Amino acid sequence: MMSRKRFADFVREKCEHEAVCRWLRENSCSDAFSQLEDMFNFLKKHINEEEKKDHSNSVDIIFDAHGSIRDSMIPASWLLPLSSITDVILYSPWNCVITADVAYGVATGRIRPQHRVFYCSQTKSCQTPGEEHRPTKLPDHWNSMKKAGDKMIPSITLSPLKPPEDGSWKRFEFLKKQYGQPGRNRIVIPFILPEESSSLESVPFFIVTLALSLVLLSSRFKATVHLTACLGGRSAGKTFDQEYLKQQYACTMDNTGMKCSPDMFQETSTICTILSQKT
Repeated sequence: MMSRKRFADFVREKCEHEAVCRWLRENSCSDAFSQLEDMFNFLKKHINEEEKKDHSNSVDIIFDAHGSIRDSMIPASWLLPLSSITDVILYSPWNCVITADVAYGVATGRIRPQHRVFYCSQTKSCQTPGEEHRPTKLPDHWNSMKKAGDKMIPSITLSPLKPPEDGSWKRFEFLKKQYGQPGRNRIVIPFILPEESSSLESVPFFIVTLALSLVLLSSRFKATVHLTACLGGRSAGKTFDQEYLKQQYACTMDNTGMKCSPDMFQETSTICTILSQKT
């Protein structure tokens, strides 16, 4: 494990993104920099193990966590600070939560835009039923941060999964047993921390992608990163410019969730049946 000074020198040497470099200079002695160092060490353990497996040099990394959006905005390009990450893909519209079924579909690469189903996540208090939560203008593709470039997006904050009580992680594990594991070249990193770790209980996503891009530099991998986390926010519709977020990708009304249609699992079952017949 690198010393604090050696790690700081390493980060400054490798940083390519001007705005991120400025952030590093301004925060080199802050708690945020400590989070970067801790996240680097957390991710390095996972990537070191994955390098031993039969992946090619180009992989998809799925980072599975709890998440929310904040009222501060950052350029989308902050999520791609180094060339070791080729793109970062978000799946739900802004101000929307997702289910573990969506996370599983992303992890396996089986989810398609046509599988999206929107619903009211607060049925007791919400006045708008079911599918009326679906955005009126919903792109038929996912939200690529590479394509977004320097457009502003809400800052995403992530927090760890908490097994064994965590319902989302339980469901994800069940789906893996029921429908199969993610395949070759798909690396799932669940944000599950050791009990003694506390600095990463709430961490900005751009710190995660910066740490991951640094880890990947010393590996054989280049990666597309897929985030499986909720992008909802408490009263986010009252804080954000919804019209702007609709233009950037899509934005839902408050209390909206996104799940998968049964078609995704039916297609998955068909694939599993065909593969079992071949073996």
